Amino acid sequence: MESFENIMIDQSGSRKVKRMNRVIPGGPLNPCPEFSSIPEMIQRTAEMVPDRIAVREPAELGKFRSISYRQLAANIDWVARGILELEKEPVAAVVGANSISWYTVYLAVHRAGGIVVPMDPDLPEADMHTILHYSGANMIFHDSDYSDRFQNMKDIISVTMNAGLMEDGRGLSSVLRQGRMSSLSLPSDYDTHKPALISYTSGTTGLAKGVVHSQDTIIADIRQTIKFVFLDETDVFLSILPVHHMYEGTAGFLLPLSMGAEIAISHGLRYIKDDLAATKATVVFAVPLLWEAVYRRIMESIKTASMGKAKLGFGMAVSAMSEKLGIKGVRRKVFSKVHDTFGGHLRLLISGGSGIDPEVIEGFEKLGFRILQGYGLTETAPIIAVNRVDANRYGSVGPVFSEMECRISEPDSYGVGEIQVKGPNVMLGYFGDPEATAEVLSSDGWFRTGDFGYLDRDGFLFITGRKKNVIIAKNGKNVYPEEIETRLNRFSHVKECIIFGKLSETKGEDICALVFPDRDLLIAEAEKENRKLSIKDEIKAVRNVVRDYNRTAETHKRITGFIISEEEFPKTTTKKIKRKAALKEAGITPGEIFRV
Repeated sequence: MESFENIMIDQSGSRKVKRMNRVIPGGPLNPCPEFSSIPEMIQRTAEMVPDRIAVREPAELGKFRSISYRQLAANIDWVARGILELEKEPVAAVVGANSISWYTVYLAVHRAGGIVVPMDPDLPEADMHTILHYSGANMIFHDSDYSDRFQNMKDIISVTMNAGLMEDGRGLSSVLRQGRMSSLSLPSDYDTHKPALISYTSGTTGLAKGVVHSQDTIIADIRQTIKFVFLDETDVFLSILPVHHMYEGTAGFLLPLSMGAEIAISHGLRYIKDDLAATKATVVFAVPLLWEAVYRRIMESIKTASMGKAKLGFGMAVSAMSEKLGIKGVRRKVFSKVHDTFGGHLRLLISGGSGIDPEVIEGFEKLGFRILQGYGLTETAPIIAVNRVDANRYGSVGPVFSEMECRISEPDSYGVGEIQVKGPNVMLGYFGDPEATAEVLSSDGWFRTGDFGYLDRDGFLFITGRKKNVIIAKNGKNVYPEEIETRLNRFSHVKECIIFGKLSETKGEDICALVFPDRDLLIAEAEKENRKLSIKDEIKAVRNVVRDYNRTAETHKRITGFIISEEEFPKTTTKKIKRKAALKEAGITPGEIFRV
């Protein structure tokens, strides 16, 4: 394979960038169905597989109610007409739990030629009202739990949703009935370049921005994901993440519907094992926090079982030997009991939203699970890169999508610089904020991701950390907190941590850690010694962790002090740690930092 990186000078001649060629690891790209719009995508699927289940949603515990593609497509058309009877140019916000109703409304707004504004159901009421105001929403579809929040809003039509489309009054069922009786014509074609979705995201640090996408940008991301990752109509996707988030909205919702696959909405995190078994799910998109927790539990259960460590070691040895002899599928058979625990049908796990520990990916693979890490942002609809089944490099987020260009801006001596991308799934801009748009989107379409990383010679992209999180060490070198956090989180006494820089009295920054210890483990250890857990125990445990880490860390990456957090860190709905909020809540002052 020829070199993937070439150092080039941009047109101004003043800035070095590393750009990529188009050699894509992992073999030929998968075929992908063509469709010109999201409504056409749904209609085509409904015509191909009308009686197949499109979505199953939770009913009473352990049970599901379902809807076929034929009925889903019909409901979408009826609700779309009902929407147009109420508002000729709909800008519709949607807030609530993942459900058939949520999906129906989202798709009906597109069918009506309108703009969808998905909202985080965990937002405070004031933030929801702010989004409605700045987005120009004239309709709000919401679960009944949120009715009180929107009753008295002026110039906004409020519609209550529920899972079965069966409520009375100004609810989704009444909009659907109105649409069934309507003689209004629905659009036959769409301007797929214009705004179709406004996704408000504050990430983990800043104020909310309205990311604007068209149908074209969303479809481009679906198309490229299918080309990179083999998925088909026989798959069952278990939906765990909130659908208002771009990751789940594109990959876990629209993508399965584009190919006629089935979506099964989980009853909740504590019921994932039961839901996997009941639905026979084959594909799960989730975030690192979930995968790392699942892997940790699997390994604990194996090691605590009778002869568990010995059986694990023997199984690993047999599997490795079989693979060297060219025998495939042995790991899944050797560790069949582990697979049966998760329903026995899982064939593909995909991790995104933030970085995952490479050891966790390797661990899952050794147990016979196929797990792929990807990378993206809300601004890119969202996926930019993902590993492939036949090209899965641990620690990497995979090759960049086939229709995307990628360059590394201002690379350092290690090839690390800001990741910048250009392609058909990049956002149109931030809604009503041209200045913020200009800060991240160049006039010729290059999007500045704000992430540091590098491309290896085979075309795999590696993320080293967020640009805004970088710590400048005393020797002037960049330190990426995420790298240290990954290593600390491997210690059993650490539940979660944040690495941050604190200005030194001399030059550069001291590296410090905010640690939330695993108190359940510490309590269990204290009880074995017939005593209660004390703060001294926590300090000692964390100090030992930090010292162990420092023994093997490069000098400029060593931690000089730590703080113990009393509570778990605040997180987004996709379980990303809100770094700024966590540090603020910790009330960091020099007196609270324990020396190593």
